[in-house]
Amino acid sequence: MQQFREFVEIVRKLRRECPWDREQTFATLKPYLVEEVYEALEAIDNKDYGQLAEELGDMLLHVVMLSVFAEQAKKFTIDDVIGSIAAKMVRRHPHVFGQAEANDKAKVWRNWEKIKGEEKRGKGQGSRGKGMLESIPRSLPALYRADKVQRRAARVGFDWDQVAGAWDKVHEELDEVHELLNSKVKIKKSKLMKGIKEELGDLLFAIVNVARKLELDPEETLQEANGKFIRRFAQIEKVLQKKKLTLKQMDALWDKAKAAEK
Repeated sequence: MQQFREFVEIVRKLRRECPWDREQTFATLKPYLVEEVYEALEAIDNKDYGQLAEELGDMLLHVVMLSVFAEQAKKFTIDDVIGSIAAKMVRRHPHVFGQAEANDKAKVWRNWEKIKGEEKRGKGQGSRGKGMLESIPRSLPALYRADKVQRRAARVGFDWDQVAGAWDKVHEELDEVHELLNSKVKIKKSKLMKGIKEELGDLLFAIVNVARKLELDPEETLQEANGKFIRRFAQIEKVLQKKKLTLKQMDALWDKAKAAEK
């Protein structure tokens, strides 16, 4: 705690004396905050725990900086931030800090949502507050947000019993995309593209559902596919630096890179 207090004082001093820090606002820190989170995620993916410790420090810096900004504006302090989250964790875990029982994570989530709803009503939000899905930030990456939307809906029982149901939905959405792409009916291009965009969105959402049912992280799954494509394309790129290639030649190099990985 002594180290933490000293760190807060360092940030306050920076805010007073550093020209860059003095000019920052809540809004200007937003992109940096997002960047630090993604760098921490990358460290976790790489199992680089030394790097993770550093990235967590950068994330903590932003938490403290924003709190210092708020303190100067007489909105709240870092003590309010810590006190609020500590009280919330105790309040929302009655099976740990109280007498409630929760033998599985499904029960924990049901309790969480129930307590969260009670908190909103206590603040006078009631039906005027955001719904359990509307409160999910739009700023989240689309795959993460789709996964979170589906998980929250599943907590109240709105979910497929088996992964097969989610997979059938993928085929249903795929057929709808295929139907539009091969439509013989005359449709204005703008209207056609709007329909295709909507159906592709439904298809992506359905694929996320399958990943969730298989307990796979859709964002991580796609990132691995991105990495695989980059590795294989690198073999094509090496040759492209020396000469032009036809699509057929590039396909052959791709297949060679794919076989080498296997």
